[in-house]
Amino acid sequence: MNILITGNAGFIGAYLTKKLILLKHNVKGLDINPDNPQSEICECITGDICDRGAVAKVMDGVDMIIDLAAKHHDFGISEKDYFEVNEGGTKNLAECAGRYGVKKFIFFSSVAVFGKHTAPPGEETASNLPSIYGRSKLAGEKILEEWAGEDASREVIIIRPAVVFGPGNLANMYSLIRQIMEKKFIFIGKGDNIKSIAYVKNLVEATTFLMDRSKPGVDRFNYADEPQMTIKQIVDTIARCGGVKIPDIHLPLSVAVILASPFDVLEKISGRLFRITAKRIKKFNTETYFKAEKIRKAGFKQPFTLQEGLRKTVEWFKISTSQRRSSAGKG
Repeated sequence: MNILITGNAGFIGAYLTKKLILLKHNVKGLDINPDNPQSEICECITGDICDRGAVAKVMDGVDMIIDLAAKHHDFGISEKDYFEVNEGGTKNLAECAGRYGVKKFIFFSSVAVFGKHTAPPGEETASNLPSIYGRSKLAGEKILEEWAGEDASREVIIIRPAVVFGPGNLANMYSLIRQIMEKKFIFIGKGDNIKSIAYVKNLVEATTFLMDRSKPGVDRFNYADEPQMTIKQIVDTIARCGGVKIPDIHLPLSVAVILASPFDVLEKISGRLFRITAKRIKKFNTETYFKAEKIRKAGFKQPFTLQEGLRKTVEWFKISTSQRRSSAGKG
């Protein structure tokens, strides 16, 4: 199959590109990064999904689009930017797909579309006060609902992953691993809140599983690894894999929020990111639990346990940290 992956220079895109090539698919990448590391293994075009001309140039011969390009960072992105890419860019892709006869579209959305809920949301749970990012991804989903509705033979698969982690990722889980490995981690709160997370190689396997399905219309799937873990279980697993001991100190959440509040103000004034803020502490102690049963009922079995994924990520962290220190010493 001839597959176009947007955002293929990114974290998930790099893993997915390699997997699809291994499965003998013809892969073409579209990414705004001019130094696309995937150019060694597939055709990579530098371009923005918001640029209709750039999108049209890569559509010839494409059988399926996998859209990973998105604005998604927690800090420094305006509402306009979120919607311009996550809604407007998706619209460009859908319109070009229609003109070039592409019938299959996989859209990477996010569990952020659900917003705030007291019970774990499933695929059919209605959205409730999502963040700006969540609203922009939901708008992208609606674009593809309309696209699928225009032609009964079109297929749209929407994947809503939880927090994705693995070797090479420098986001939330990396920060947690770094704090634990550098022995700077102090437990705040009880740690009994469940955090839905996904090891990148499991998510890639879930994607290839879903792309082989043939079902016209729109189908949505949450994705998180099972069995799901509390934040204390995640922290303990990281510490055990890294061979470090977590301090026995447990700081009450209310105290930690008061102590960290000045950093929220400094972050807003200075535009700098701080590792510890009251907002991040509250987020860390909030349950972010999402049901991911539908894909398993469809027959998917994740190849790696969460413990294996965390172990591989900690091992990568240790190796990459050692290499950076070695390079710095030579310099």
